[in-house]
Amino acid sequence: LELVVEGEQRLTSPVIVGRDYRQTPVFSGVMTYLVLNPRWNVPPKLAVEDKLPILKKDPQSLKKLGFKAYKGWGADSVEVDLVEIDWKSYSGRNFPYRLEQLPGDQNALGQIKFMFPNPYNVYLHDTPTRELFQKAERAFSSGCIRVGKPVELAIQLLDGDPAWSRASLEQVFAGGRERTVNLASPINVHLLYWTVWVDSEG
Repeated sequence: LELVVEGEQRLTSPVIVGRDYRQTPVFSGVMTYLVLNPRWNVPPKLAVEDKLPILKKDPQSLKKLGFKAYKGWGADSVEVDLVEIDWKSYSGRNFPYRLEQLPGDQNALGQIKFMFPNPYNVYLHDTPTRELFQKAERAFSSGCIRVGKPVELAIQLLDGDPAWSRASLEQVFAGGRERTVNLASPINVHLLYWTVWVDSEG
């Protein structure tokens, strides 16, 4: 990841992108807000392909990671007990539940997600599995982009807003409650695959 402001590179960070079979799409968008201590609403496809096999083996393992299950969507959804459902009776064709992971240390999105609304439901976010940034090849995600320096990126994006600093971000993280922060100025985001590129020194 490169953050460029008025032609000046302000930040670089390693990232993790989609696996070969769930590639991060190439497109441009506009980042308008951040979410601190985000919940993760598991996309239906990932719920069936990734989480349902785990639920069939050991639903308690997902419960320990802060996952909840709901019957239905929106205001009418009803929470159901993960452990009491007979998950073996469900497949991708008849899966009626919505899965959500609460904010916390083990949340797949980490402490921040950076939102640029798009039809792919792709965004940038933190991650609790930070050891993966040490690898040379980093295609481990399901399409979204995990950022190696999420707090530093947030500080840069909120630069000029007196309400936000590293200390104030850490205070919100410690509180554990989800909070949306709108950016004063929208940020253009370009997702591109480059074999090589030219840096600021040519």
